[in-house]
Amino acid sequence: MKVRARVYAPDVQSGDAQCVLGPDESHHLAQVLRIRAGESVQVFDGRGTQWLATVATVGRREVVLTINAAIDATPEPPVRVTLAIGLLKGDQMDSVIRDATVLGASTVVPLVTDHVTVPTKVWRGGAPLDRWRRVAVAAAKQSGRAVVPIIEEVTHFDAFMAAGASDAVVACLEPSAGVRVPPARLGVPHPATVRLLVGPEGGWSPTELDALGRVEAAMLSLGPRTLRAEAVPIVALTLLWSAWGWTSSAPDPPSRLR
Repeated sequence: MKVRARVYAPDVQSGDAQCVLGPDESHHLAQVLRIRAGESVQVFDGRGTQWLATVATVGRREVVLTINAAIDATPEPPVRVTLAIGLLKGDQMDSVIRDATVLGASTVVPLVTDHVTVPTKVWRGGAPLDRWRRVAVAAAKQSGRAVVPIIEEVTHFDAFMAAGASDAVVACLEPSAGVRVPPARLGVPHPATVRLLVGPEGGWSPTELDALGRVEAAMLSLGPRTLRAEAVPIVALTLLWSAWGWTSSAPDPPSRLR
């Protein structure tokens, strides 16, 4: 059976016989893909469940699906990672959220840090947050992930450090800061939850490094070369999953995070 598309329906529930797609998804199916009644699609709720469905009706304003059967989703990573990253310029935050979604982050928190240079007027208000959330949905659809990560509102570093709670904290450092924790020492028993912090282009300030030290963050260098800030989450998440396993069913490697 050929599946024409993968669609996001956050309101669909297990046991539903049908679901009505939202305006964006309906428009994409009807006007962009020109889908027809009777064609098959895959629908997911963004919380980890997905189904095979058949297009029941295609209207000018909405598309209705008939839910056929639940289908297995790719398992999520074994650790819930909250990625907190200093705000970046231009469309770099879009790239970060897209890659973090594909690579299994459970939450993304845009941070205001001491060295962030993005003006307040750029990120204040709901428009950037709405766009980032749409980027996360699109990335989940494209990559086959059944979970859409939570994209939090822009948060100041101090507030994030004070409010957050996790089993471990990992902070990425620029090469000049030196290697504090070799990647090979990331391993088991892996924590259930981790806060992964990535600074902006200017890196962490001394005050922020002191705050990270007070919570005994694992200070992680990603090598001797200076990476673009938007590339750091890709490398860091890849290192974490290489150590802890890419899915919850993967075997644990014989190492430990200290």
